[in-house]
Amino acid sequence: MSIFEQLTNSIQYQIHSMTYNPDAEAYAKQQSDISKKAADTAATQAASTKAAADKAAAVKVAQDKQAQIDNENAYRKSFHFTRLFGTVFNSLLTILLIFVLLFGAVLGASLSSNLNLYRPMLFRILYAFYGFLFFYIVIPYVLGYRWFWKGKRPRFYSLIPIVPYHLDNRWTAFLFSWLSYKPDDQVEALKEWMEERAKG
Repeated sequence: MSIFEQLTNSIQYQIHSMTYNPDAEAYAKQQSDISKKAADTAATQAASTKAAADKAAAVKVAQDKQAQIDNENAYRKSFHFTRLFGTVFNSLLTILLIFVLLFGAVLGASLSSNLNLYRPMLFRILYAFYGFLFFYIVIPYVLGYRWFWKGKRPRFYSLIPIVPYHLDNRWTAFLFSWLSYKPDDQVEALKEWMEERAKG
């Protein structure tokens, strides 16, 4: 070993012994452990605080919901004239609307089938269904355009004239007179006109 190497090693040893402090390393390790524990404690506290806040929020939501249910139950159990009037009015309005729609549909089927008595039975049935479904077109056409505007008053043979027979039996007439009609001269003339038109 040369003198230079010995001198270098000696200088390194001196520097090391001057800077090395075992107590300092132990202290640094202790401080590192303390900061790790503090970070772990802070994370645990934050997690427990968040869990407690979530639990408190859930409890508050459940309490609010229960309070709302209790208020609704108390409101339903108590008598209110305005609520009764509103319920009755809504029910009557619904019944009236259903009645008007049903009346309009039956009137449309009746007008449509009464206008087409000169056609075969299958066509009269189809016209009755058409008038029932599209009464909002048939009623203005027959009553507004044909009768009011053109002056052609519709003839009424029966409610839904499908069967071209006059029923003489009292019970049969009572049950099915709304489906039957007695053909007259006008219907026969229209049938003849349709036959001639089909031939011609």
